[in-house]
Amino acid sequence: MTDLHLIISPPEPGDWYGRLDVLEALEAAGWTADEDMPLSILRHPSGAVWAVTNESDDSGLDCPNGAVIGFPGSTPTVVILAACLAATHPTP
Repeated sequence: MTDLHLIISPPEPGDWYGRLDVLEALEAAGWTADEDMPLSILRHPSGAVWAVTNESDDSGLDCPNGAVIGFPGSTPTVVILAACLAATHPTP
């Protein structure tokens, strides 16, 4: 397995990236953009799905085990990424 090293630069004051930061990082980790909504929904081969749910940047993660996790728009990028990456690894 290849290690994934991400560098997430915080936005400058007044800059707005939406959840594009999460989207790009997950794509780098092997997630694939949904054909119908490529900037809002990403899927992982494990069955996990992450999606932006509204214009306030709230998002959610559907895990392969059936768990659903909601993230308010203010959730730090690293927290969302950690949850998404953890959801794609089987429990020992």
